[in-house]
Amino acid sequence: MRLTDDPEYGPPSRFGDTHIYYVLTLLDESRPTSRMKLSEMTGIGEGSIRNIVGILKKWKAVEIRQTGIRISESGLKLRDSIPVKLVDVERFEYVMGAYHQGVLAKGVADKITNGMYQRDRGIIAGANGASVFMIREGRLIMPTNWDMDTRDPEFARHLRSKGMEEGDVMIISGASDVRVAAVSAISIALDLL
Repeated sequence: MRLTDDPEYGPPSRFGDTHIYYVLTLLDESRPTSRMKLSEMTGIGEGSIRNIVGILKKWKAVEIRQTGIRISESGLKLRDSIPVKLVDVERFEYVMGAYHQGVLAKGVADKITNGMYQRDRGIIAGANGASVFMIREGRLIMPTNWDMDTRDPEFARHLRSKGMEEGDVMIISGASDVRVAAVSAISIALDLL
């Protein structure tokens, strides 16, 4: 899925769709946030945050006031229209890394073959590792054929409790930094759309 194209002029961006979506998920309609705070929360430099906020402002997805930046009604609709959702997951043995971040991608299980491509995408994005889990024919599967409902029912219940339904994919990325884990998982999810 592409949210934005490369800029018309100037040097290549140091951010992409993944970072734009990440910023959208961190903004709150009731609590304004500063650019500096967004930079800290995402690990993205303030200059790139300024550019991301500029893009979001152009899309009318944010409101910028003296008190800070907050997501607009249009921004909420945009964020909610993307079938990807950051979810907190417990730390399990299926993913390497000190911090784990889950991302639920709705209705894309048919795009997963053996999960290696998604793992590699996660590593390219900076993760130590990434795993995908999907619901096919009512069963929670780790590609290609591990039935997690049988193998690890506690883990399967945990993932299902995050809103997984038939055809959905849960991506879990692990990294030494929670922000890197989030960016990696979002990158994998957006690539599936």
